[in-house]
Amino acid sequence: MTSAAALLSWSLILTLLTLESLSSCSFLTTGRLVYDQQDIRIGIEADPTVARSGQTALNNHPADLTPKELESLLQVIQVSGYSGTLVGLLANPQPVPLFTPKELSTISGYLATAFHQAKQTERVFFSLPKPDVAYSEDRTVGSLFLRGRYLHVVVTDHSSFIQADTGGGNLKDLRDSKGMKLWVAGPAQAAMVPDLEEPRWAPFETVHLSLNVKEVLAQWSKTPSVRMSPVGTVAPSSSPSPLLNKNSRVADSNEDLQLQVRELTSSNLELRNRLEEQNKRMQQVQDQLEQLRQELGKAKSKSQQPRRMPAP
Repeated sequence: MTSAAALLSWSLILTLLTLESLSSCSFLTTGRLVYDQQDIRIGIEADPTVARSGQTALNNHPADLTPKELESLLQVIQVSGYSGTLVGLLANPQPVPLFTPKELSTISGYLATAFHQAKQTERVFFSLPKPDVAYSEDRTVGSLFLRGRYLHVVVTDHSSFIQADTGGGNLKDLRDSKGMKLWVAGPAQAAMVPDLEEPRWAPFETVHLSLNVKEVLAQWSKTPSVRMSPVGTVAPSSSPSPLLNKNSRVADSNEDLQLQVRELTSSNLELRNRLEEQNKRMQQVQDQLEQLRQELGKAKSKSQQPRRMPAP
């Protein structure tokens, strides 16, 4: 009876551990979808960085970012990576946009809705199929959350980089980040987050980047991208008049000419200094050659003098 009771107790313990493990896994993977069409999924999930940091670090959710503001923020982000270890060793991966303009225009509204519905302990996730192909297992997957002054972006996969062959059809290794790195296209810059404000990232979420929201949006307002503007839109009334634009172009042209003149003057002075230095070196070489010629002449004249015969 004792052994049977021990066996029963161990079975109950294993069952409880299994249920706890399943419940924790379901907690990590659960989320509510905001958009699920055309194989595109936008939704809200628990933020593991909050769970790892406790209640001391909460997200600024709900957030009222507009679709246009999200396009402005996300269009500056680029990603590089490779498919396979050998390619990563031999090639120098070039960054590509995290989202294409078509993808951004499609998902920006749903991302804005998700940010508006997210809680302080949640983040927004996205999962997009490979664009312009009929079928592919490669996807662009990641998440976004606002905390303090920053928009934090996490990418766990990108459709531009083919999944490595796991040999046997196994699931993708969570540790395989395809050598991905996130970049920011100029003139915007990635934010340097202080250590105290840096999120405590999950173990397998090593590819991440942060943007200072106000700085990037301010930069966007100064240099808007023509590529992302709707076709046929009328310029806002606050835009400068044609006369001001003309004067501005003239001023810029004059500044460019002055800069070119200064650069040419500096180049000429540098060339002149180099020429003078070369002339000095040539003169030194010539002086040394002349000295050697004189010494050789003296040595030759001495060798040609007749030797005196000794007296008998």
